Amino acid sequence: MSTDARLIDTSFTRYDGPRSGRAAAIWSLARWSALRALGARRGWKVKVIPIALTLLAFAPALVVLGLRALFGSSTFTHDVIRALPYGNYVSTVSVIVLAFTVVITPELVCPDRRDRTLSLYFSTAVSRFDYLAGKILAAVLPLLLVTMAPVALLYAGAVLFAVHPLGYIEHTWRMIPRIIAGGLIVAMFYALVGLAISSLTSRRAFAVGGYLAFLALPTIIGGVLSHALNHPDLHLLALAPSPIIAAQGLYPKYSSPGNLSAVTWGSVAVEVSVVALAVLAYRYGRAED
Repeated sequence: MSTDARLIDTSFTRYDGPRSGRAAAIWSLARWSALRALGARRGWKVKVIPIALTLLAFAPALVVLGLRALFGSSTFTHDVIRALPYGNYVSTVSVIVLAFTVVITPELVCPDRRDRTLSLYFSTAVSRFDYLAGKILAAVLPLLLVTMAPVALLYAGAVLFAVHPLGYIEHTWRMIPRIIAGGLIVAMFYALVGLAISSLTSRRAFAVGGYLAFLALPTIIGGVLSHALNHPDLHLLALAPSPIIAAQGLYPKYSSPGNLSAVTWGSVAVEVSVVALAVLAYRYGRAED
């Protein structure tokens, strides 16, 4: 084998193709990150859990609509519909939302730290802000599958089965912005908290454990202390349900633990989200990353 190979000349060509801008870069990063977290282009075992959790989130809506299709407008059907109002849907599937967040958010950031690919991202035109915005969007969009989409399906089915669909929409159109806003509130909270905790480690197992501990321990402690000391404000230590309760406050006939207002619960959710965003800004704003 000859070892006398030499590089004689090099040449570079200027890229003259279309340039889509930063928004397209953020969207591309968010889209492919979300698809990978959901198992795209990976083995079927990785796809099973996100698909199963999504189907479980849709299950209550499908059951209600299926019963309505079978039994029509009977008294039994109306009882089933009243048992699952739009405002209580996310709280019904709250465990599924938590599990879905545990599956999605560590997969979005932990591999980049473990494989040391952050420097590759930041050596391109992708800025730290672009990377962070793309990852937040990549977490929020899949979470909307379990926070907004099932409630939207339930509402669409109610319109379809209504005797006068246009009349039903006319009387209930206010539910549409409530469904959208409620889904976004819950998805944004869990996305920011999940990403913030996952950004602290390169190990997914540690991220999952830290996420569950951060949400579960204050909730348990707050519940115990509020009953022991008979102090309703201690309910606010329950961080996990705060965005769900805040979203429920968008609907009429709202009641919350400790008789606290939806605004109070919403302020807790906002404060935790701001802290999570500050953690993300700190973790991805340092030059050594």
